[in-house]
Amino acid sequence: MGSEVAVNTEIIKKRMWLAYQYACNNPANERLDAVHALAAKLADPAIDMHGFLQEAADTINTRLGIKEITIGLRSPTDGLYRYDVMSGLSDSEWEAHKHLSYNHEDFDSQGVYKSMQISRYTRLLLAEDNPYASGEETTYEREVMLQSRRKSLDDTIEGDYLDICIFGKGDDLLGWIEISGMKNGRFPDAETIKCLELLASVIGVALARRSER
Repeated sequence: MGSEVAVNTEIIKKRMWLAYQYACNNPANERLDAVHALAAKLADPAIDMHGFLQEAADTINTRLGIKEITIGLRSPTDGLYRYDVMSGLSDSEWEAHKHLSYNHEDFDSQGVYKSMQISRYTRLLLAEDNPYASGEETTYEREVMLQSRRKSLDDTIEGDYLDICIFGKGDDLLGWIEISGMKNGRFPDAETIKCLELLASVIGVALARRSER
């Protein structure tokens, strides 16, 4: 039997406080704090969802270091998926996005949108696979993509993107977050992808609850 050891509870409290402060100053956790702040706003049942999604896109751009972001949703009227907000795109690129629409099968098809499933939520689409359908040529700089070459396995080039699914109940696809690499020219790390998946999940819950009212 081990003997009891006298423990100074004040030291335990101080250690926990210091550990938390250290975590808060970690740049990786600053990204999580940004997502946490966004999630807290969804507690307001009267929140303007379009305005919230725009703020989310801007936050992803500024706080998570993502170069270009679009967020799309399923329309309650015709069931098609369309882009709703963006951050970081040029005016001409955004105009090209606003006229596009997709059905559910497009997200599962490997015929045009060749992808690698990273997790339940996230898939990676690389420029070399030309993951674009007819009519999407002006949503990115095609000439730049054709001339781009990777210098390392971590480098992103024009035409690369990741889709992060927004699910409601079960596998009910309500929308998606689309990102095109980091501002530093590299693929996002696992922590950043996890933050985006968390945000997508929170948005999914909020959208599902709104549809039930």
